[in-house]
Amino acid sequence: MSINYSNLEQYADELANLAKKAGRNLRTVSAEKKAQVLRLVAERIRAQKSEILAENAKDCEAFKDKLSEAMLDRLTLNDARIEAMAKGAEEIAEFTDPLGRVLESRELPNGIQISRVSVPMGAIFFIYESRPNVTIDGACLCFKSGNAVVLRGGKESLNSSKFLAGIFRKALADCGLDQDAVQLVENPDHALVTLLLQKNEALDLVIPRGGERLIRAVVEQSKIPVIKHFNGICHVYVDKSADIEMAREILINAKTQRTGVCNAMECVLFDRALNKASVLSLVKTLQDKGVEFFGDAEAQKEITNVQDIGDDANYHHEYLALKASVKFVDGVKGACDHIEKYSSRHTEAIVAKDTAALDYFAANVDSSSVMLNASTRFADGGQYGLGAEVGISTDKIHARGPMGVESLCTYKWILRGTGQIRQ
Repeated sequence: MSINYSNLEQYADELANLAKKAGRNLRTVSAEKKAQVLRLVAERIRAQKSEILAENAKDCEAFKDKLSEAMLDRLTLNDARIEAMAKGAEEIAEFTDPLGRVLESRELPNGIQISRVSVPMGAIFFIYESRPNVTIDGACLCFKSGNAVVLRGGKESLNSSKFLAGIFRKALADCGLDQDAVQLVENPDHALVTLLLQKNEALDLVIPRGGERLIRAVVEQSKIPVIKHFNGICHVYVDKSADIEMAREILINAKTQRTGVCNAMECVLFDRALNKASVLSLVKTLQDKGVEFFGDAEAQKEITNVQDIGDDANYHHEYLALKASVKFVDGVKGACDHIEKYSSRHTEAIVAKDTAALDYFAANVDSSSVMLNASTRFADGGQYGLGAEVGISTDKIHARGPMGVESLCTYKWILRGTGQIRQ
């Protein structure tokens, strides 16, 4: 079908209706056929690496003066990231098929056999920002779970994402499947997103992955159910019992390995009972790596070169840069109280030797991932063995934390009778 990209209403209708049709066509595709497509996608990503890099270079050049260093890092592809995309597709290909699993079954008193069976969502609208590798991650996970997907990446990554989506669509067609199982929105007009969010008769789920402003706008406008991926205000709490060298390595990794990602640390909490020399040593390590700190009057008094955080509401801030909030708290309970008030429910970490402190933190922190003596950077679908992720849900209903193939399934009840009627 020829798509009119300039007529937004027509374009939205066509995208949604083609996705609905493709989703229906996917219901009966075998696990073997899906694996064949995904392996072919991986093969072609590797074979066309130079073309992918060339398209990505166009995006980076166009936006090099318009994006922060962290955002430009998100946009940039290199050999390692391209290989990670290919490997991710291969890993997902080998996963057990998430569909058709009998989640529970029993026989009713009247002899009817009842079972609850995993099935696809249908058609998913996946909105994300300027990370072109997410184009492949999202397409692979949705396809493996039997869902058609409409991908809408950031305008910054349009050249890269068009090329990558094209690789997937060609693989689908070459394997005899409906290539509209994967579609990319090629018109960056925000009005088109608003139109698509009204297509609840064709699209079954929206997954927005990006900044808080994007997600709140989607939630407010959508007629389609939304699984939210709010910002990552991730905390690391250093307990008085912590191994200081372990804390140092975890803080360095959590804050500085990649600053522009949602699982990077945005606030460090220090136990007031922690040795002051240890606190200053840990802070200096991060400051030497370029981290700027923002804190309240106590933090400014106790630590050199801490800037005024201003209103306490700023502890809600996600920096996505070499910046972090810092605060002193009264032990693990104080840390949990602060996290309860300011966290985005993404990922929190504790560094401690005290088993009681570790157990209290694990039981009382209400976030999708809780790290005990490990970096927040592990909150990632690939690290969890999910192959990749379409996002990290900060919701509590249906899916929570990194969303892999099983999170993109729902279920239906199947009853097998022998002519029973209800009395």
